[in-house]
Amino acid sequence: MLANELWLLVAACGVCAGVVWAAARFVRRRAADADEWMPRELRDHTLAYAERTFKSGGERELVARVDRAYRGRSSQVTLVELKTRRTDRVHLSDIIELSAQRVALEGETGESVARIGWVVVEVEGRRTAHRVTLMRSQAVWNLVSRRDALLAGTESPSYPAASGVCRTCVYRRRCRSAR
Repeated sequence: MLANELWLLVAACGVCAGVVWAAARFVRRRAADADEWMPRELRDHTLAYAERTFKSGGERELVARVDRAYRGRSSQVTLVELKTRRTDRVHLSDIIELSAQRVALEGETGESVARIGWVVVEVEGRRTAHRVTLMRSQAVWNLVSRRDALLAGTESPSYPAASGVCRTCVYRRRCRSAR
């Protein structure tokens, strides 16, 4: 009877060891996949914020939601914006979005945010990180003022130079340009 119980105990330990080994291998693979897209410059950074909304505060408030923000050894924060697209491209709107996040995060926390950010574009399951230079704070506030003026009707919109932009615009039916 003792030999049967000992054999059962050894078998149970073997199964447990196999499960632990498989789980550790799975975790290692997931970590490697997650870091595959990570730029070399951010690999020693730690995740500071994820999916968090910040408000700049002050007389005029700017609100922005941060996808990811990583803190480096110098305590400076670097922003990362994740995009899923059909083509591996960075758009001006991505840079504007990251720049607004920078203004809002700095305004709320007082932390230093890098002028360099990253747009990570995922196309068919493959991620590529693109380094971008963010706009200065004043340029962001100028865009906020322009938006306010457009909404108030005190300024008129300028239409795109290329009509291809109009074909994919969600406001095409309401647009006076009607290209």
